[in-house]
Amino acid sequence: MHTLEERAATAALRDDERLDLKETCRFFGGTKPLHPATLYRGILAKRYPAPIKVGPNTSRWLRSECEAALRAMIARRAGQ
Repeated sequence: MHTLEERAATAALRDDERLDLKETCRFFGGTKPLHPATLYRGILAKRYPAPIKVGPNTSRWLRSECEAALRAMIARRAGQ
């Protein structure tokens, strides 16, 4: 049996948009997308969220995690 919390979490994940590499680079870079190498260096530095492996050669990023990372960057900037 699934608890109400587990069902709510599953529903939230189902509704969370998954971004591919190109979309994630554009999300963080805007009109001048990040280079993929820059994104992966940022992942190692914990600046950007890690991708989810959805297949042997396929990764996706959750939009909610990307939005949270961007909010954290803005908060750090405001705290300087």
